[in-house]
Amino acid sequence: MADVATVLIIDDDKYVRRAFRRELERGGVQVLEAEDGASGLRSFRERIPSAVVLDLRMPGLDGLDVLSSLVEESPETPVVVVSGEGTMTDVVEALRRGAWDFVSKPVLDNEILLRGIWRGLEKAALLRQNREYAESLKQMNKRLTLALDELRADERAARQLQFQLLPPDGMGIGPYRCFRRLFPSQLLSGDFVDYFPLGEAFAGFYLADVAGHGAASAFVTAILTTLVEKYRELLASRGDETILHPTQFLQRLDADLMTHRLEKHITMFYGVANLATGHLIYANAGMFPFPFLAHGSDVIELESSGCPLNLPGSGPLAQGEAALGPGGRLLLVSDGVLELHGAESHRAKRAELADITRHARDLETVLSRLGLDESTTVTDDVALLFIRREETHA
Repeated sequence: MADVATVLIIDDDKYVRRAFRRELERGGVQVLEAEDGASGLRSFRERIPSAVVLDLRMPGLDGLDVLSSLVEESPETPVVVVSGEGTMTDVVEALRRGAWDFVSKPVLDNEILLRGIWRGLEKAALLRQNREYAESLKQMNKRLTLALDELRADERAARQLQFQLLPPDGMGIGPYRCFRRLFPSQLLSGDFVDYFPLGEAFAGFYLADVAGHGAASAFVTAILTTLVEKYRELLASRGDETILHPTQFLQRLDADLMTHRLEKHITMFYGVANLATGHLIYANAGMFPFPFLAHGSDVIELESSGCPLNLPGSGPLAQGEAALGPGGRLLLVSDGVLELHGAESHRAKRAELADITRHARDLETVLSRLGLDESTTVTDDVALLFIRREETHA
């Protein structure tokens, strides 16, 4: 454990306390002592320890009464009960009142006591972690509820809220600079884009397109951001690496979305980039056009057709790998871009996007080439994500 554990020994026998102290300190534990129940409670209240070793039979305040007070005041603190006059009735009563373990005197093998304490400390740490995780999810659900209430109450306020959920434009994650734009066809957008650090070694990013337009589709983007945040939390709090594996992550998202019984499918491209090497792994759930990756004048299209999320009986997801080296650029756009300048074919528009990626060093250049700005009227939501890996210099 990162912090030094502190164990309070409450026992009227100083020789027993001395023996326990010696063994616990040998195991790297800091020890506090109390010679009776009353002083034990005072010591406990002055400094709540990591665990308590409690004798059941002491003069004055009885050990069982001390146990009841300890459990009432700090139910997550492990209490290991010891007694030289123990009977099965004592064991049952102590456990009923909240003891975590029971050891009989004389303790012939002190390792038994140590194991009981360490088991209690590990269980307490797990309970604390689960409580904190549950509270985190509770707070996340509160944020989602507030977000949805705002969307229903006032679309203009909802638009502001949706844009606040977007990551900072130009955000740096290690060697990567990430830029984004969102152009809704109505007040609210069914497209969404996000990028974020994943621990110290990786960056994650995605572009999603919810079927339809307006508030109904925007509601789904709010749900989606909350679900993604859940897996980021799982990585940080529990070491669950689902979000580091794009195919597995999209499959889990698909299952989560199904439980919400939403009537809209979602296309989504998700990638994870290694901050040190530039190695990129990605999976595609039906997003089109495919992203474009450029190094110098060389451009490749990350062809990866797959099935959208939240469709009954949806098929396998496409996945792949690529390298985003120094100076490399990655451009992702939603299919609303294909509706710009009306008369062009999809093939011609994709060729234009490839050429834009070849020459662009920033998102402003991309927008200029596409003729997009805040005054542009679009018939379908348009989202753009531009990622550039900075050049390294000796």
